[in-house]
Amino acid sequence: MEKNPSRVGDKKNRSSGVVRTLLCAIGLLLLPGCRAIQAQTTPADQPLATPTLHVYTNLKQVPVLVLTSDYKRMKPLDTSKFRLSIDSGPLFRPTYVRQEGEDPISLAILIDATNPESDTLPQLSQAIAALVPDYLQPQDHVSIYAIDCSLIRTAYDVPANATVLRQAVDRALAPWQIRQKQKTPPPPCKPTLPLWDSMNNVMNELTRQSGRRVLLAITDGVDEGSKTLWAQVMHRAQLESTAVFGLLPIPVIGTERRQENGAFIKVTSPFRQSPEDRFNQVCDLSGGVEVQARYSIVSLRLREFTKILRERYILEFPRASNEEPGVHTLEVSYRNKNNLYIVSSGISVPVASDDEKSGANTIPSNPSQKPVEGSRKVLLPNQ
Repeated sequence: MEKNPSRVGDKKNRSSGVVRTLLCAIGLLLLPGCRAIQAQTTPADQPLATPTLHVYTNLKQVPVLVLTSDYKRMKPLDTSKFRLSIDSGPLFRPTYVRQEGEDPISLAILIDATNPESDTLPQLSQAIAALVPDYLQPQDHVSIYAIDCSLIRTAYDVPANATVLRQAVDRALAPWQIRQKQKTPPPPCKPTLPLWDSMNNVMNELTRQSGRRVLLAITDGVDEGSKTLWAQVMHRAQLESTAVFGLLPIPVIGTERRQENGAFIKVTSPFRQSPEDRFNQVCDLSGGVEVQARYSIVSLRLREFTKILRERYILEFPRASNEEPGVHTLEVSYRNKNNLYIVSSGISVPVASDDEKSGANTIPSNPSQKPVEGSRKVLLPNQ
């Protein structure tokens, strides 16, 4: 398959331990870690006026997922070996690296209930509820959606609570369960919002939430008839800092698997990815990964998914010295390791104003720690 020039991370990059993701610096979001400070005092003839302290965002934070080449969790890494590059510019070290730990997350779970023969769905409410409190905690907020004949939402931005999540998943799957109990099941309905359309609608609501945004889609990854293009979903996830993960059934060796173009291919290995696997590309180019599970270990895989989230690395670095507004590529690598799966989420940050750059009261940052942007430009697809 011809490579899409707008892709900023591919299999070749991954095998070399490097991933590229979109970095947007257009003044949309204030990130944690404000360090550049400008103090402005009032004139001497106004001693009773209240001094004003101006705080500007100077440090950026990007979540980075690091797994083995076969997508397994790893022991903690030496954080001093991470390197970054902006627009293929010079490599530089992040100023600070830590694992994500208990940072609050905003998790949207999208359940594809269009398959009448799914053996995963009957266990979901219990498996998702069991994530609380060891894997999801009250500071984490969860939304529940299901793709059925229409897109169903049964929980929106609620604190993680086992009872609430169990009831929300049961309500979301109620139409699917009713159809399963009928002696003569009706033919499956055609969803009004297929996979890409539903993911786009979920991101409409997820982007308004705080915390580190994550979309978990429980699906076979196949879309049928969406008006939204898969590339639009991918770029939106990058630009809005939403990491997309997938929980997919493991195909049985020797069976046929349907592709998005309607063709069928013979499955020769349960882990081999087709170059046409667009859902897989959405995951790895947004900072996530596909997690595959048999029905008997759904609960185990969901717990593993949350562990993967908590073990992401948060890389912090200052603005580039020559930063310009627009969309940029960010490359993350790890020294002396060329066989790791490294993917990072996109970030949106404000660019420095003229007052910040040249203000007399601005506290300058260490110029030796400032990265330098390269000259490589991002090619965005036609919308």
